[in-house]
Amino acid sequence: MVASPALTGHGPGPDSAGAAGGHAPRAVPSLPVPSGRGNIAVAWPALAGRLVRVGGMQVAYAEADRAAGILAASRTSAIAPVLRAARSPLAGCDYFAAAAPWIAQARQAPKTGRSGAAGRHVTKHAFLAAITAARDAARDAELASFAAALATDERYAAAIARDAVTARQRAHAAGIRSSVRSAVARAVVACAARAGEFSCTEAGACGTGACRFAQPPYRALDAPAGPGRIIRPPNHADAGAGFSEAQAAAQLAARVSWRAGVPVADCTAA
Repeated sequence: MVASPALTGHGPGPDSAGAAGGHAPRAVPSLPVPSGRGNIAVAWPALAGRLVRVGGMQVAYAEADRAAGILAASRTSAIAPVLRAARSPLAGCDYFAAAAPWIAQARQAPKTGRSGAAGRHVTKHAFLAAITAARDAARDAELASFAAALATDERYAAAIARDAVTARQRAHAAGIRSSVRSAVARAVVACAARAGEFSCTEAGACGTGACRFAQPPYRALDAPAGPGRIIRPPNHADAGAGFSEAQAAAQLAARVSWRAGVPVADCTAA
């Protein structure tokens, strides 16, 4: 049995992960984490540190990825000067040798619209293709190691399931906190824009409960707001006092049911 690294979305019901207890897993490749979770988890740390060879030089996958991004964004055909300015170790590699197998393909790339060498960055495009090939090989090797670890040690698969659910839990909670924080901020601004027009004694966070600026998803929240850094607007009885949206966010989180799952596929069949 091999557990897929993909994570499902969340829906109604309690947490379900299929994660079991047991002994700690062996030291094996890290779980591939979907991108876009910068504050939730590092995206596939083992792959980022895997060494790749480009132009006779070994660098970390993450550094090769950074160099490719720098060159792709550069408007010139230069390679070494651009990478040297960015303090990339690949500035000292033999990029002509690395690019050689990809030169013919690079010659087919469309021109930039400029004249001379600036019109077609053949060597740079070929070098970028070489970096892409090196990164693809590293990714395939890391995936193979990852799959082998899953297939040979069920404790590792269980540990991945636990990590996956933890990441989903943190993302779920962070999303709710962000939405409540935004609703509160909008309500404070809207109330301040109508200073002196009415008075308010709402005990909850602005933008929740009976607040006249509360949006439908937040009107059912009646948790009293504790002290915090958000300032009550002029129309509030406690104008100028600080309050927090944390209590409203916690109340909403407790009312929103969800579950995280890790799909499992049998990849052992011949």
